[in-house]
Amino acid sequence: MHSDSSSPVGPGFRGSQNTSASSGQLRWAVRSSLYLGLAAVVIVALLGMFKLQQDRAVATASENRLVASQGVIAPMRKRLSPEYTDKQGRLLADAPTSAADLLDPQTLVLAHNVDLEADAPPVDWDGLRAILAQATDREVVLQEYEGSVHDVSAVKAGKIHIVALHSADTPNLVNNAGFIPCTVLGTEAGAQGNRLDIAVSTKSKIKSLAELRGHVLTCTRPDSITGYRAAVAVLMREAGLRPASDYSVSWSFGQSESIHRLAAGEIEVAALSDDKVQSQIKRGRVAESDFHTIYQSKVIPHLTIGTVHQLQPALAGKITLAITDFENQKGAPDEISGKPLRFLPIDYKRDFEFVRNIDDAFDPRFGQRLRAKTESPPTEDESK
Repeated sequence: MHSDSSSPVGPGFRGSQNTSASSGQLRWAVRSSLYLGLAAVVIVALLGMFKLQQDRAVATASENRLVASQGVIAPMRKRLSPEYTDKQGRLLADAPTSAADLLDPQTLVLAHNVDLEADAPPVDWDGLRAILAQATDREVVLQEYEGSVHDVSAVKAGKIHIVALHSADTPNLVNNAGFIPCTVLGTEAGAQGNRLDIAVSTKSKIKSLAELRGHVLTCTRPDSITGYRAAVAVLMREAGLRPASDYSVSWSFGQSESIHRLAAGEIEVAALSDDKVQSQIKRGRVAESDFHTIYQSKVIPHLTIGTVHQLQPALAGKITLAITDFENQKGAPDEISGKPLRFLPIDYKRDFEFVRNIDDAFDPRFGQRLRAKTESPPTEDESK
């Protein structure tokens, strides 16, 4: 007769079963804890990433609002309004295909901008009016062009037939009113206009556009071309820098003020009009060695003239020929050569590329809105 200690179901065997079960439960508990912990880590990480994305989105939106407050939009190629066609790829509106839609007015309206600060107008407008009347055998009347919404609407409606305006305002009129620029004012040497200079004080270590990040750019006025808009467009296109985000903007309200303060080392970087710089140097008020130019643009023409696209083609051709033949003997002469300024033929697609790049970077409504925020009595005419 066998003793109980040899029984296969004795106390020792039951103890082994209990130990194995306990070990299994422990391992399961450990694994579960690890899985739960890992899941918690993943959840926390995902929540952190979501929060980070939210914070970045808020920061980006805030940054974009700051940039937009400077009149700047995401650079985009502005195109002709959908109501126009451009079958030749000139970036200009085609003439209407229906003869009924063509304009053949007996009285032509020539609207031109007026520089109240100029000692003498650059164009003999009465003389040009007489030449156009003779060439077209029509009456020609003059009126001022201010670039207002009313003026743009009048051009689009064909109530104004010939327009002379600052070149920087030309792309907007081309795209939205069917304007066809045909010439710019200039001399045999080329278009009369300004070059943008971005210059730094001799005290500054800045040597390239990219190094403006984190610095202050002194501009003249919000509606200035060389004193603000061209500089901002260049910095975005050439260096990827945006105002109020990558650098700050301050206002001097005058080219002379910017030039003198830069020469004195009171400001570090400024957007200048090269013709104003050269004028101050010639007068001995500053020296070329007082600052360094790190960027200079192509010429931005002062004045362009053209017709509306609805004009009867033969009539538009007579007008263009008369303008290019006009000798302008009584207009203000070129400051350098002393010769009368003439109207030079242009290719809008080629010759206005830099001007269009400036226009592409800005909300066309920004000028008056932003200027109102920074209004101060101007020391000189800085509208362009």
